[in-house]
Amino acid sequence: MRFIGVMSGTSCDGVDVVYAEIGAEIKVLAAGFYRYSDAIRAKILHVIANQPITIAELSQLDTELGMVYADAINDFINKQDIIHNEIKAIGLHGQTIFHQPPTKSCRGYTMQIGSAAVCAQMTQIQTVADFRSLDMAFGGQGAPLAPALHQHLFAADVGHTVVLNLGGIANITSLSKGAVLGFDTGPASCLMDEWIKQNKGLEFDHSGQWAKTGKVHEGLLKSLLSEPFFSEPFPKSTGRELFNLKWLEQQLCRFNVKAADVQRTLLQLTVDSIGLGLAQLETPADVIVVCGGGVHNTFMMEHLRQNNASQVKSSQAFGINPDYVEALLMAWMAHQFVLGEKLDLRSITGVSEVLLYGRSYAV
Repeated sequence: MRFIGVMSGTSCDGVDVVYAEIGAEIKVLAAGFYRYSDAIRAKILHVIANQPITIAELSQLDTELGMVYADAINDFINKQDIIHNEIKAIGLHGQTIFHQPPTKSCRGYTMQIGSAAVCAQMTQIQTVADFRSLDMAFGGQGAPLAPALHQHLFAADVGHTVVLNLGGIANITSLSKGAVLGFDTGPASCLMDEWIKQNKGLEFDHSGQWAKTGKVHEGLLKSLLSEPFFSEPFPKSTGRELFNLKWLEQQLCRFNVKAADVQRTLLQLTVDSIGLGLAQLETPADVIVVCGGGVHNTFMMEHLRQNNASQVKSSQAFGINPDYVEALLMAWMAHQFVLGEKLDLRSITGVSEVLLYGRSYAV
């Protein structure tokens, strides 16, 4: 069966779309990226930054994003000459605007926007969405979900494989002897992207070139790494609700650091926090498979290789485009939903039950 997967992650840069054949094997047939307009991205970041917004404005943004997704899907179908009725369903993640992991005193909750109903109506294709909220209702973190797919793509019969996803937030999947677990480790690119946007007006630090001009400020790095999240046991998840410019500026006020040195220190924070996450695993990894946009930050990849005795490879070495693994996840989860296949994420999110993930909007 053939599915479309749509992902817009914590980097908030745009929409990844994948068309895949999913059965005994998983094959990506086509993929594409649609950048958010400046206006839509500004609205999303406004909400994520917890700036004032009315219920009417939030509802309108939900509808607007549904239209953005549908327009991207329809354009993708036309440009790729995809036969419309061969698409069984769309897996739509939506844009996360708030994610609160459960704590001892607080039940977790999460919100993704981008109307799946609007998407289904505009594409005339069954759309499966809302993959996180049921997990949290049953005591799970709601994230990360990707380890369930990583198990199918990268699991080896022997040895210990770790899949490292570098989006706005970093997460790792541990695959060893048939067992799978996964958790967020902290920021990947979100802080670096926000810092370079504030200081240079750029969307991201291409290949880590600006960070390369700076030096690690050890005092600032130590202060950043004192964040309790890094030492918490898994399962655990996080997002921009914690790791944002406000959090960074609370640390920066104690130091006098050049802007380029901050960028370099933020890159080291990503590398070191990933190292702390890897250290929580029972055994060292034999190979680390890297996916997500961060794989293109060559300076960061150099330091990941320097900091790890295991091999560090892009998922491209395994025939999987690192930019589209998360969108492929959405296609795969739509496939699982359509088949009525429940997922066991108990060792990943900490959820208490084996569940059927997603909610369908049929046309």
